[in-house]
Amino acid sequence: MRNKGQMFIIAAVILIAVLIILKTGVNLPDIIQRNRELEGKFEHDFFVNIVDKLKKTIDISYHQPSNITNNVYNFANFTRKKMTERLQDFQFLYLSCITPASSGSDIINISVINLLNKPVNLTIQINSSPTQSDNKDNMIDKTKWNTNFTITQGNIYILTVSYNGTYEENITIITKVNRSVYVGFFDIVLAGSETIYKDKFQKSYTLP
Repeated sequence: MRNKGQMFIIAAVILIAVLIILKTGVNLPDIIQRNRELEGKFEHDFFVNIVDKLKKTIDISYHQPSNITNNVYNFANFTRKKMTERLQDFQFLYLSCITPASSGSDIINISVINLLNKPVNLTIQINSSPTQSDNKDNMIDKTKWNTNFTITQGNIYILTVSYNGTYEENITIITKVNRSVYVGFFDIVLAGSETIYKDKFQKSYTLP
């Protein structure tokens, strides 16, 4: 019985010694910092992947021009839903332009997708002669708005999108005679746990 008691004391001493060694050997601030770095790298890689997939949505829809903008909207909306589940804030503004395959004067169709998590007072303007513009007041979140302008095929235009007096971007549209052109402008924001990731770009396609 005495031997059993001694063994119990020895085991307790060893356990305490191991706990002390572990406590002194572990640098908690370093672990927290390392965890933040790994989480930041994961969020960055995830953001890059989202941007890449949004681009590929256009590539996949290339031979169905009438579906391109809706496909971008569906993927972006799905992405925001998943980000919300992860307690991350995904914001997305998308503007698309499509011209028909024609010559001379024709109509350019413009669509805007609002996934900014807020309503906006939106204005679209094109530097035609004369200048044409249209606006959408109180464009609510998770909606799409369409408008049309008259252009002359073969000319280069600057389309300006602005909202709430705090945001303005210019999109270059290079039209082509007897060729249909699609232009997509992306403004993407992902608010992660430590960093806000942003990307802004446009892609242009000559459609089949």
